[in-house]
This record gives sequence, structure tokens and C-alpha cells, in this order.
Amino acid sequence: MRRWPRSTAHFFEQGIRVMMEALRNGAKTWIAKLLLGLVMAVFALLGVSSMDVSATIRGLFKQDLATVGGKVIDSENYQQELKRTLQQMSQQSGTNVTIEEARKLGVDKQVLDRMVSQASIDAQAARLGIQIGDKAVASVVQKEKIFLDTNGKFDVNRFRSLLQQNGMNEQGYFAQQNSNIMRQTMTGLAGENVTLPRTMLDALARYRDETRDGRYVTFSVTAADVPAPTDDELRKQYESTPVAYTAPEYRSIVVLKVEPSDMASKIQVSEQELSDAYNTFKEEYFIPEKRDIIQVSFADVAAAEKAKARVDAGEDLEKIATELGQKANDISFNGSVKTDFLDEKIAEAAFSIKEGTVSAPIAGSLNTALLKAVKVIPAHQPTLVDISTVLKQRLQLQKAQEEIQSVYDAVEDARAQQTKFEDIASKAGIPVIVVPAVSASGVDKAAKPVTLPAQDEVLKAAFASDVGLENDALQVNDGYVWYDVREVIPSAVKPMSEVKEQVKADWVAAKLRTLAADKAKGIVEKAGTNTKFETIATELNGTIKTVTGLKRNATSEEFDGIATLALFSVPEKSFTWALEGDGKSARIIEVSKVTLPVAGASAGAKEVADLAKQGLGSDLLDSYLKSARAGANVTMNEELWREISGTTQSQ
Repeated sequence: MRRWPRSTAHFFEQGIRVMMEALRNGAKTWIAKLLLGLVMAVFALLGVSSMDVSATIRGLFKQDLATVGGKVIDSENYQQELKRTLQQMSQQSGTNVTIEEARKLGVDKQVLDRMVSQASIDAQAARLGIQIGDKAVASVVQKEKIFLDTNGKFDVNRFRSLLQQNGMNEQGYFAQQNSNIMRQTMTGLAGENVTLPRTMLDALARYRDETRDGRYVTFSVTAADVPAPTDDELRKQYESTPVAYTAPEYRSIVVLKVEPSDMASKIQVSEQELSDAYNTFKEEYFIPEKRDIIQVSFADVAAAEKAKARVDAGEDLEKIATELGQKANDISFNGSVKTDFLDEKIAEAAFSIKEGTVSAPIAGSLNTALLKAVKVIPAHQPTLVDISTVLKQRLQLQKAQEEIQSVYDAVEDARAQQTKFEDIASKAGIPVIVVPAVSASGVDKAAKPVTLPAQDEVLKAAFASDVGLENDALQVNDGYVWYDVREVIPSAVKPMSEVKEQVKADWVAAKLRTLAADKAKGIVEKAGTNTKFETIATELNGTIKTVTGLKRNATSEEFDGIATLALFSVPEKSFTWALEGDGKSARIIEVSKVTLPVAGASAGAKEVADLAKQGLGSDLLDSYLKSARAGANVTMNEELWREISGTTQSQ
């Protein structure tokens, strides 16, 4: 590229700077953005580096994003802080966190809120005249582990080197640390060292650690207990819960699929190709020698020799293993190849002895053993005839993988000519699936599952597309899937005639829940305080069951959250009730015993205290920050924030 003389470049650069200053206030207009593009091009012709251009533009177009107590948070500082935050998130997660992902999580707004809160604290500290002395800052810095040498002492050379590596000087770093210490001091006064009354802590511990024992009996109601619904009642049920009877959006789609496996069976393979493939791949089909081996371990060679003498005298090796407490599953190695044995000495011996014989004692690197070759299956090299079918399928699949691109090109050419999917499939000889209606969850109008190739990907893409749009093919399993949306059937409430049975079932279910609840409530109210629980169980013809040691926030297989809530809702020796999960049953519950922890002696007392302090401290800190922001006269450049955050309305 031609370079202009530096003096000439400087002259033009100064002129452009004047022009950019004039554009600064109108930088958001499309005209200004067009001119900025021209500026970049002119700078390139002048030989000014892109880094210099970027720095110039950043400096000229840096705008005030927020003002807090007279202190400005500009767009450049915000972008730098957001970038640092994204880098930290990426390091912690091990994946690159993009700005789009950060926006979805609200990280961009959190960064701005943090910067505003910090500036608010600075403003309040300034109003109160709170300052941190240089000696205090130096003391903190000198204790930072990152600046210490191997002896644990502050290393000034290491300190300066690390600052230089991070593009900082001592003055800037100490100023930054001064602000951090001051903010920690201010927020520490608000959120730390919270002291809670002992009475409150005891009450919280007792509430959490209280346990209860209960007895309960269950009863059920049936549809026979519910009168038949009238047409008016069914109509009311239908109209009051339209969502329950609303069909989802359906789409009529057609799907083309081509994978190597779809094409393979039609591909011809010659005898010569088979022969060549056999010579190339025959080692892959070689079947090594396999053996069924019994391996009995011994403490040492002497013990193994004694056992071998018994075997030579006619005793069975498995019997000896049983005497030693070794089970058949532990000593049997059936269908093993030589490499299955980790110990090379054992492996060599196992594959050296003849079938039916027992080896001499083998002192391996891991143990000493006697080996018996129960069965020997010799190695075998299949002939071309033996594996011709497998080889043919392998070659067909390889060729199909090579030809898949040509099929893709042919389909794309046909689509470009507006050829119907069915005609493309017929000509190319590839599968086509036409689905009259399918929901985003993959079911048809009869709620039956629809099977599609690459179903999740196809449905997601089809419901993001529309009728008449030409969609890119999806790559799946070394092949391609094309889809076309033929019709969109909007979500709509189904006619009463179609869902009458469902409406009736829902009405009955609601009545059963009400009936079970009313019956349970009536039993409890009638029982009062003088009725024995056994009497209630007898009247219900139910079996009394018990639960013990249940805590307020715990559940068990016998007691779900609703039942547990009921158990803790009444005093000891009282009755209560709860509906069962099936909606047609309920249980009557007696609180048989309440056990309260001794004040201050609960195993979780300290944990309760820590959680309470943490929660209260967090609330106090939040209140303090809100107060600090209110007193700092915070003003926001909402238009600039919408541009930076990519939103269309004020945050």
C-alpha cells in the first residue's frame, strides 16, 4: 500500500479531527456513521494504523453514560469494565462468554449497577469527608500474596514488574486500592458485624430444628360419589379453563433426508474392488486365539507347588480353589485373548499350556498362580468368502460418503428450480416424509408421536421458519436433511364437541378433589379434641400409619410437602388433614409428638445464626446502597444505554 509523507498525513489527520469533532454530538445518525466509514478509509490511505484510528475515534466519541454525585461514568470505562467481567466469566466457566450471552443473563446491567453503586459510595464518602491514609493503603498492598517473595516478604521488584505487565503505574494502582479499601470500609459498616438477639437466634433454631411425630389414616372418594354433570356445568368448565382445551400450533412440513446409509445399498461393488479391500483390511478381521482359563492364586510358590502336587495326584483344581475361598466367578476367564491378562508371565503361561492341562506354579509380578486351559479356540483368519458381505457393505458406505456431496448439489439445483420435494425425492431415490400436522413437541393432532429424521433440529428449525421460505439444509450424521413448511395451523381452542369427554373428566376430577377436601375437613371439625384417633381410623376402615422425626422443611416418601405443612400447622395432640397427590384421596393426621431443641444446644444453631446474620447483613447492605444512590443524584443517559445494551426501551 502507498504511504503518504508523515507531514502530509498529519495535515489531513488534523483536518479530519476537526470534522469528527463537529460530528461528535450527532454520532448516532446514519449520516454520521457513513462519514465515520469514510474517515476510516481516509486514515487507511494516509497509512495511519487501525489502532491509532480506533484510539482516535474512541476518544472523540466517548460519551457520558451516567453521572453520580458529580462523577462521570463514560461509555469507554463501562465497556472496559464489561470486557473485564466477561473475561473473568470465561475463565471461570472454561468457555468464551459472548456479549449476547451476557445480555441474556443481565450481566451488562449488573456491571452498570455495580459501577453506579461504587460511584455512589465514593460520593457519600466525599460528603462525609472519609479518607484512607497512604500508610493504610501501603500496609494492605504489602500484605497481598501476589507481591510476596518465597520468604513471605513484600518484594518491591515483583510488585513493579507485575504492575508493568498489566499496564499500570504505582500511582494509579495505589489510587485504585485506596478506592477499594474505602468502599470496603463503607459497605462493611453497613453489612458486616451484625449482632442478632439470642432470643431471635433461639427462636430461629427451634423453628428449623423442631421435629414432629404423626399418625395418619387415608381415605378415598370415587367417581360414583359424584353426580353426573349437567350440560351447563360442562359448558362452565369448558369456558372457565380454555387453556386446557387449546390445541397448540401445528405445522404441515415435508422432509427430505439423504445419508450415506440411504444410498449405500444401491451402489455397485466389483469383485476386484472386494479383492483389493480384503488385502487392505483383512488384518482388521483376524480373530486371535481365545481361551477359557482358570486361574487360582496362592500366597507363595511353595503353596502353589503343594496344590500342583494334589492336581497331579488327580484332584480337581476348582475344588482346591473352593477350599481357598475363591469363587468360580473370580477364577474363571472365559473367551479371553492374550492381551486380556495384565501380567505378561501369566499371559504367556496361559497361552502355552495344552487344553485340559494345568501349568506349573507361575510367579507373576502381581501374584503366584496355577493355570488350567479349559478350552482353546485357535486363531482364525477369515477368507474373502467369509467376510465378502461385510466388506461389500463397508465399500458401499465408503462410496456413499464420497458421493453424498453430488446428491446434495443435485437437490439444491432442483430446489433452485422450484421443484417439489416429492419430485426431487423420486428422481434422486432418497426418502421423503410428509407430515400433515405436527406440534413443536413432536405430536400430531391425535397427540401421537411423529417420527422425523433429526427430529429435534428439524422441528426447531421448522417452527422458526414460515410458509414459502427456502431453508438451508441441516447437516446430520454425515448427511443432509431438507425441510419445507407447507402450512401453519394456528393455535386455537378446540370445539366443545371435540373435547367433551376431556371436559367431563376434568369436571369430575375437580369435584373429587373438592369432595375429598370437604370430607376430610368435616372429619377434623367433628372430631374436636375428645375423639380418639383410633375411632376415626375405624370409621374410615383405614390402617393407621406413623411418621417420626419429621422436620418442618423436610419431606419423606410417606409425607410430601403438603402433608408436612399440615403436620406443622396445628399443636401437639391435634388433628389436621391434607389432600393426596392423586386428587381423590386425603389423609387425616394426628400430631402425636412435638420435640423442640434445647435453646442454644441445637446441632444447627451456629448454622442458623450464620445464615440469619448473612441474610440480615445482605438486607442492610442493599438498603445502604439504595440510600447511597438516592443521595448521589444519579442521572442516566437512557438513549446511550439503549444503544449500548441493544434494547428498545429504558432499563
